[in-house]
Amino acid sequence: MSLYAERLKLVLEPGIAVTTAAASHLNVPDPLRKLLPAHRRFPPLPNRWEGQLDLVHLTDIYVGVHAGRFDATRVTTVHDVIPLDHATWYPIAHARWRLSYKRSVRGLKHADLVVTPSEDARRRLLSLADLDPARVQSVPILVPDSFFPPPPDAERREGVILSLGTTAPYKNLDVLFHALTRPELRGVRVIRVGSPLDNELPALVRKLGVEARIEDLGEVTEARLIELLHTATILAQPSQDEGFGMPVSEAMATGLPVVASDGGAIPEVLGGAGRIVPVRKKGPGPTNMDDVRDYAAALAEVLEDSAERAHMAAAGIEQAERFRREPVREALLRAYATATGFAKARSGP
Repeated sequence: MSLYAERLKLVLEPGIAVTTAAASHLNVPDPLRKLLPAHRRFPPLPNRWEGQLDLVHLTDIYVGVHAGRFDATRVTTVHDVIPLDHATWYPIAHARWRLSYKRSVRGLKHADLVVTPSEDARRRLLSLADLDPARVQSVPILVPDSFFPPPPDAERREGVILSLGTTAPYKNLDVLFHALTRPELRGVRVIRVGSPLDNELPALVRKLGVEARIEDLGEVTEARLIELLHTATILAQPSQDEGFGMPVSEAMATGLPVVASDGGAIPEVLGGAGRIVPVRKKGPGPTNMDDVRDYAAALAEVLEDSAERAHMAAAGIEQAERFRREPVREALLRAYATATGFAKARSGP
């Protein structure tokens, strides 16, 4: 089950019974699953889902193509529009993925309601897809109660930047790694959590001579992640784009100051609680060294100013309340009620 689906369950339970099922964008029949290893863990869905369901929430646009298999109210989440909006960021090898995304966008016609995690993602989806605006609502992603601030007397490590998430090109990690070469960040370290460094990034850090200052932990447990959020100095999120930005909301909830870009929904999620650095580069190509200069300066200013970090931590904790269970549950149930109304109209009297 995806992290997003797990957090939906936390929002809904107890009080609402939730049944989960795994699926991929292809409904591969049993005889062919042996030939497609990536799909072996996804049992084929029936043509029509048997059993009583009041509502089905398809938690990603790729599985949204299966909405027509359900007689219940249908809700599909679209996390972002990056594959459509920035198709040139990805090599030809990912053409099949982009085609799958376009197929999935067409499949949204089967949804009674589409949910996006931010107003920015909603606006951009509506600009790229022929959808009724009334059928698209934003519902933020939950930050669970397990993400909490450290005790008041806890001490954070000095000069430690935390970086969370994937290594996709739009994450702009090259800007962060180049920033480490600037004199104002001399001696500063980066701890990476999430997808291990891949593609051109290992070669880049070696070329820049910062390999010894980057600790690449890969995937970690939630407990270990929270420990890192409690002990790092700041979070760096220089993304060119984001549909929401879970690392930002999680960092704020744990009192970790955030230095981020203005990419996608990040300013909306951060809400003035952190430092925003506008990025010039929007797409593939060489690293913009002006972006590096500005981002390094912002990181250094926050790292060196303990009073500013304390202010940002308090503001972030307050801002993160928008993503706790009660406000997210209220927004989600409001979306479900809207979807149910459209479903009734679809079914007729």
